[in-house]
Amino acid sequence: MKVVMVAPFARRPKATTSARVLPLARALAERGHSVTVLVPPYDNPAESGAQLTHGGAKVVSLRVNRRLPEQSVLQGVQQPRLALSIVRRVRALAPDVVHVFKPKAVSGLAQTLLWYLPVGRAALVLDTDDWEGTGGWNDYERYPWWQKLICDWQEGWGLRHAGAFTAASRALEDRIHRLGAQPDRVQYVPNGLDARDYPGWQDGDGARGRERLGISPGPLLLLYTRFFEFTPERVWETLRRVRAARPDVRLLVVGAGKFGQERRLPELAERAGQPDSVIVAGWQEPEALPDLLLAGDVALFPADDNLANRAKCSTKVLELLWLRRPAVADRVGQYGEYVEDGATGLLSEPNDPDSMARSALRLLDDGALASRLAATGRERVQARYGWDRLVDGVERAYRAASVSVT
Repeated sequence: MKVVMVAPFARRPKATTSARVLPLARALAERGHSVTVLVPPYDNPAESGAQLTHGGAKVVSLRVNRRLPEQSVLQGVQQPRLALSIVRRVRALAPDVVHVFKPKAVSGLAQTLLWYLPVGRAALVLDTDDWEGTGGWNDYERYPWWQKLICDWQEGWGLRHAGAFTAASRALEDRIHRLGAQPDRVQYVPNGLDARDYPGWQDGDGARGRERLGISPGPLLLLYTRFFEFTPERVWETLRRVRAARPDVRLLVVGAGKFGQERRLPELAERAGQPDSVIVAGWQEPEALPDLLLAGDVALFPADDNLANRAKCSTKVLELLWLRRPAVADRVGQYGEYVEDGATGLLSEPNDPDSMARSALRLLDDGALASRLAATGRERVQARYGWDRLVDGVERAYRAASVSVT
């Protein structure tokens, strides 16, 4: 097949294009498909006009105004222009399938245009990897009210107007079914992992990571996050309960929140008279991550039980399981798919610091259990979540969508 993929935004700093679109494009190209990825880099103008090859797939970044900030009101003008540019490119490429990622912003506009102005007999497929509107990312972002209304409309319309769908979580799969899609037109395609996207990670050294940050020996919990899934207060309550039983346990935070949420944890520790209990590494370049992630003894994945968390599909969980990190995750949505309780990690009850603290202590106190879960976690990631396997679902979606236009 000749496939055109429409990415939602630039390769960096957001993750969907680099962590989902490009690995799928490469896996499809390795199956013999001709694949072109169109990238609208309005959120990273430095990528404007760039072209590259990713494992046999051609990646083309559209040209954008390099001087226009992502949050500028003029983006309201640039995004329709980018959507029109995508449609023109699709027409020139004359594909068999157009696979649009995210039913919002530029890619959502492109989906609308392609639905009403179809390109030949090209099948239209939509991928959804988050709950975008109210109850999801609308609640996290500081969009103006009118932008939230547009996002709600785009998502609702987009999930009803495609020949087939790929969904990154069971919650999103169920949502599309409830909106009326036929079962064979919805494919569950969770996020996966390919070792080629993680050069040097196999050589990571936790001792080196601790030395870099000046962390002395002792039990260390790890929080690898962007702080959208929970409040800092929730994490502090978990750490406080762990330290009540094991006062020598500390927390290493790798990552940063969009609104500076990582600064709240040291404040809470200081207020409690335990300033040394939290170490914040903050946002890190990819090459620095493996040493720091391997520095932790047990990884924590708290997630409030809400629509956004039930729908999302965190690659961070896969990355840490692949690195053989024992993990404790809340029993919410996809977290419970990746972390199998008692097999690849331990599950705790959502919104319950006591539950997460008990599970973390169990792994800290039982090294044999932690090692067994970590080893099985890596095996399951490699066996079930390689993109070379997950691409089967994408091909099924393409076949179903193609039938709908014949």
